[in-house]
Formats: sequence, structure tokens, C-alpha cells
Amino acid sequence: MAVPATLWQPGMRITDTRLNAKDYQAGVVLVSFTSQTSHTQAVTFPEPFPVAPVMGVEIASGSGVTGRFEARPISVNATGFTLFVLLTDSSEGADTWASQPVHWTARMPTT
Repeated sequence: MAVPATLWQPGMRITDTRLNAKDYQAGVVLVSFTSQTSHTQAVTFPEPFPVAPVMGVEIASGSGVTGRFEARPISVNATGFTLFVLLTDSSEGADTWASQPVHWTARMPTT
């Protein structure tokens, strides 16, 4: 698990935790739903960020029904986000997913 990096301040002590800290986190969400054209799922970061991070998500498969869907993060805040998966062509009709992996990454915004 990656811990968000601390901005160095004068007088801070060097510790193992601070030396190994990262400014990003990543994970995989297994998504399942039945007969839907869109789906949302709450995701909590393993460690909270000090501010809302910059996000990216990717559906880890392009085969079968997943090839017609896209994913994006919505409602991003310091503790998590909502994964939004939607069918790109609603004329295709509803589909079903069973434990489809969606990868996410989150990093501290740059100033």
C-alpha cells in the first residue's frame, strides 16, 4: 500500500515511513452488475490524501461486453471516489458483468 508523501517542512525528522512515502496510490475494483447500461461503485483509498487527487481508471479487459463500456472516476475527494461505468452505445441494450477488473490510479495534484 502506498502512503501519500508528506511535503517536507523545516525541522521534520527523517523516518522510514516518510522515506518510503509515495504521492500515488493504485488498486483494482472488481465490478459486477446485472442487466444495466451504467453502474456506480464507491471506492475508498487505502490511505486518505491531504486533498482530492488526480485520478485515472481503466477497464482491464476489452473482450465480450466490456469492449462496449467506458469507465471514469466521479465525485473524487481526499478519501475516495465513485467509479462510473457506462455503455457507450445505449442502443445496444443492457449487459451483465461478473467480477470484471477495473484498475484505478490516484496521485497528488501538481502545483
